[in-house]
Amino acid sequence: MNNIKTVFLTCGVRSGAALLTRMLSVSDEFKASSATLNFFRFFYNKYNPLNKKQNLDKAINDAHKRLKYRFDINIDKKEINLFFKKNSKTYKNLYKILCFQIFRFQKFKYIGDKEGNAWRNIPEYLKMFPNGKVIIITRDPRDIICSFKKTTIAKKNDYLIALFNFVDLVNYYSRFNKKIKKNIILVKFSNIKKNPKFTLKKICKFLQIKFNHTMLKHKNFKDVRGAKWDDSKTFSFTGKLRNKTLDRWKLLISDEDLYLSQYIAKRQMIKMGYQISKKKIDENKKKIGMKKILTSKLLNQAYKNWVKTGEGSPNYPLDPTNPKNWDKKFIKKKSKFKL
Repeated sequence: MNNIKTVFLTCGVRSGAALLTRMLSVSDEFKASSATLNFFRFFYNKYNPLNKKQNLDKAINDAHKRLKYRFDINIDKKEINLFFKKNSKTYKNLYKILCFQIFRFQKFKYIGDKEGNAWRNIPEYLKMFPNGKVIIITRDPRDIICSFKKTTIAKKNDYLIALFNFVDLVNYYSRFNKKIKKNIILVKFSNIKKNPKFTLKKICKFLQIKFNHTMLKHKNFKDVRGAKWDDSKTFSFTGKLRNKTLDRWKLLISDEDLYLSQYIAKRQMIKMGYQISKKKIDENKKKIGMKKILTSKLLNQAYKNWVKTGEGSPNYPLDPTNPKNWDKKFIKKKSKFKL
């Protein structure tokens, strides 16, 4: 365990992180799950003090329940308890042992997890692991909201919170100091799709692992259990639109959503190198867009804060810790969560 290195991945919703983790996990040196552990959401500072036996036991039992009955991943509680008899009872070690347990039957040099909307936790992760590696994935927010609008169960127009998520991600990344940024690589989803070989080589160099051409072949992608990856549930569209993952917004986005995207996130889009559309938006469409924002409690709150401070929001439209808001396709035994 002492020689194992850790990685932490984060991004906004519908940003292609599942694909990237599967491509990299083809390597025997790298294994990362995608939105499986969600360490900062479910564990970090949730069981204080962690060195108290009953708190650590609860953390281990909760992890066992969620991983087993939601994802069909069995972790060995006896092995974890044995590990903590020999190692300090810290969140650093909890992250490491839980990641290890998820992939304990596979080969790796790096282990970790992708957690959505968790960029604000990067400094905390690097405090635990000063030599840890962080991968941030970004995507054109116009494509994000077209996809998220189709997949989220959130009510009405709350899918638009993804715009404020994008603002928040770029703002936070921009303010990280050089010491933190040297441990971070920023990856654009468009580069993964347009030039996967070059992009993966760059990531592998950052991680100091070997690039292999097998990472580029879909047939080699595996899930967290080492089985062939079924990516059918990751797609939000079918037919021709399924394979058109870049600039899909040009075919789908409404004028009001285009206006909101470039009104709210223009500065961050430019900073990330996304081209701004020059399409002229009718004033009535702008009003319709603003009505979407102002008639939603979630969006109105985020908008007022943005107007006042220029800051975004890391919030989801629904509480992601509530099982009722989990994607039912990814819950193996719903009865265990009273669903």
